[in-house]
Amino acid sequence: MSELQPAGMYSAVCGCLSFVFFLWFDKKVSPYFSSLLPQFHKLTKTQKTEWHARNSSTLHAAIVTLLVPLIFFFDDNLKNDLVWGRSTISECSLAIGIGFLASDLYLIITDFEGVGGTVTFVIHHGVIIFANVYCLLAGVLLSVAIFRLSAEISTTFVNIRWCLSNIGFKDSSWYYYNGWMMTFAFFFWRILSMPFFYYAVFYIVNLEQYNSVSWPVHLTWIGTSVILDVMNIMWFGKMLSGVKKHLSSMSQKNVKND
Repeated sequence: MSELQPAGMYSAVCGCLSFVFFLWFDKKVSPYFSSLLPQFHKLTKTQKTEWHARNSSTLHAAIVTLLVPLIFFFDDNLKNDLVWGRSTISECSLAIGIGFLASDLYLIITDFEGVGGTVTFVIHHGVIIFANVYCLLAGVLLSVAIFRLSAEISTTFVNIRWCLSNIGFKDSSWYYYNGWMMTFAFFFWRILSMPFFYYAVFYIVNLEQYNSVSWPVHLTWIGTSVILDVMNIMWFGKMLSGVKKHLSSMSQKNVKND
């Protein structure tokens, strides 16, 4: 199997359309529908900018939530060959993810403070874009890339938490239960999955098909996976700290009410 084969015109088209679509959604669609909410008008200009960026992120997470299970359960090409298996839906799913991340990275670079950008986000997006583009061009380990993409499923609850917090619903039951769902989803998809993922890594590198994988590919997918998981552990630590602080605050309020 030769390296760096073209991923196909449809993948390139999916990626470009995804990039344009999510920018359009951020600049046109989200502002239109958000303006219908009375609470939205109370946000500052910076908060509104981040609100739209998070709406785009939530939409992407919803798309991933639909596509990933579909690929896992019904894509025989990937199931039958974990190393070189590829299909139109798997390639387009990765291309859509690349397009979204590229659009989000563009927004971060052009309005760093407005969209709540951090250096960690820039590194995170850059690492995933590089890894997924490499997978598509080499036509290798798409099964792994799709599995890593499933981590985005937990993003929805993170974005909802931010939105509820900024429109004055921080003391609501919605905020409380979403916090638990966010913590559970993040833990399940990004933390609990780690031992299973690295067991799969060990399994894949010992497959006969893997003998034809070059060292650049080997180092890329292992290295980027480790970097992303270190970030996930850091973020989960901050998440637990925030949950602990919120529960402590609620406990103090209950004591005062008693």
